[in-house]
Amino acid sequence: MVNTGIVTTEGCELKSKAYGSGSVHGCLVSTDVTIGNYVLPNLPILAARDTEGFDGGYMSGILGLAMNKTSIDNQATPIDVLHTTGLISTPEVGFRLTRQGTGSEIVFGNPHSYPHADQGKKVELGKQGEDGLYRVKLDSFLAKSAVITASNVKMQDIDVIVDTGTTNILVSESMMAPLYAALCGMQDPSDGTFLAPCNGPVNPDGALALKFGGVTFPVKWEDLVARPSASREDLCHLRIQQTPAEDYILIGAAFLHNVYHVINAATGRVTLYGLKP
Repeated sequence: MVNTGIVTTEGCELKSKAYGSGSVHGCLVSTDVTIGNYVLPNLPILAARDTEGFDGGYMSGILGLAMNKTSIDNQATPIDVLHTTGLISTPEVGFRLTRQGTGSEIVFGNPHSYPHADQGKKVELGKQGEDGLYRVKLDSFLAKSAVITASNVKMQDIDVIVDTGTTNILVSESMMAPLYAALCGMQDPSDGTFLAPCNGPVNPDGALALKFGGVTFPVKWEDLVARPSASREDLCHLRIQQTPAEDYILIGAAFLHNVYHVINAATGRVTLYGLKP
């Protein structure tokens, strides 16, 4: 953990920011921020005095890339400042999340020209709702190219939040059984957890895909497997887990490893690209 040397003053106005299952409490402090070759002078950041609800002992810094509707007091985000000062031509950022610990890229400035993005497999998705998150419509889940359906469960035309800060694909409780069934999985009667074969079904890399705007994006099986079950070595927990929400789902790195995506911080639009071989 790097100590920036930024300190808050006594009597400063306390602010708080929730993130995932945790929150940060502190004061806004203006400081110069460097992102690659870009320098943002006097950018207000939240200097933490206390954190709660996060895994681990420390809360490392977060570069806010959501829309300014989610920022404290609706202040300009780093993307806003980069754009309004002319450092980048559009308020857009591209993301390539690799499976390894290194090599991931955040692309500022002309992110649609990323060399590994497949321009022939592209879909632009308009923002849903009025919040500051990248919420778009998912057409459907596919298993072996067939749409996954279930009686009395809405499995198509679903609001999803694209979130680089989430590891799993998080779905509602009612979606768990049909998704795992389509992946040759089952629910463990002893504790109710859902499991699937560690090696996947036949042709595992074609087992699951997500369709957006009529374009299908397969998910590699290696991105879905989390860890082996304690009771059965041949069965594994998958990175398809439950979220309390019923009206939207979250798609994190398990899906995003398989695409290159660009967000527009002004409009909330998300563009998905396939990856070149």
